[in-house]
Amino acid sequence: MRKIIPTLIAVFACILFVACSEQPKTLPEKIDTLKQQVVIDAKTLKKIEAEDYTLLQKDFVHCDSMLQHLSQAQVEACFEQLNLTNAYLIQFGEVRPVMERKIDYVIQQLDNLKSDVESHYLSDSLANIYFETENRVADTLHAQLEYFQDRFKSCKEALNKLKKSNFQP
Repeated sequence: MRKIIPTLIAVFACILFVACSEQPKTLPEKIDTLKQQVVIDAKTLKKIEAEDYTLLQKDFVHCDSMLQHLSQAQVEACFEQLNLTNAYLIQFGEVRPVMERKIDYVIQQLDNLKSDVESHYLSDSLANIYFETENRVADTLHAQLEYFQDRFKSCKEALNKLKKSNFQP
């Protein structure tokens, strides 16, 4: 019984918070909210490239250059992680420009959609269909960002472990 009361209070608080939090009600508000998220994702992409990608690349090059100083067993232990890290670096290098173009395109589409909605150029049902399409693209882009953030973080941790265990004098 003691556990149920705090749980009920927590559930009630969550329901109250969600009910009281301001949700976009009109389509132009929803468009603005989605555009804000896409703009944040654009900044996140630049941050991933400038920080995570660059640092991981440097770590990878450092670890790769140190392989010649290791025993065969140590090289074999490192090889899989280095290949995986390299694959993620290559993948990001190929996908990043596409993501940038998609982000720019979604922002432009949302601006056009908002203009069309406010000028009543589109029917509500058609505007909602267009919004949902842009929302799906934005969700996909966001998921890609999270994917690379997670992969780069785990690769960085793995490379740090490799450096500590194999590359210390």
